[in-house]
Amino acid sequence: MKKISVIIVEDHKLVREMWTDLLADNNEIEVVGESGDFDEAIEMIKSKKPDIVFLDINLPQSSGLDAVPLIRKFAPDTRIIAISVHDLPVYAKKMLQMGAKAYVTKNSSHLEIFKAVEEVMNGRSYVCLE
Repeated sequence: MKKISVIIVEDHKLVREMWTDLLADNNEIEVVGESGDFDEAIEMIKSKKPDIVFLDINLPQSSGLDAVPLIRKFAPDTRIIAISVHDLPVYAKKMLQMGAKAYVTKNSSHLEIFKAVEEVMNGRSYVCLE
């Protein structure tokens, strides 16, 4: 069975490494790239067209909100899971309206992260409980 390919877009290196380690522990997932730079991430997504992008909505050069339409344009089959420190419903609503398929906060459990992956891979949307 083909592994689920994932790119992580997060500006904090330690957080990116932790996401990579967490996802690498799952035999069904392969992290094929990671970046903290907006432009580099978009180019990586264009070339690799992963199944899923974990996208932080707060990036230094630009916002994850700005990335969503570009990802939708250059990799239309890629599912976006937005990641944020914000737990306000307005952020989740905005990201989902723009084309993200799921929204999780950095306060979510690892089980919830895997639930989001499962849901978007099955064609459904997901918003974390926390």
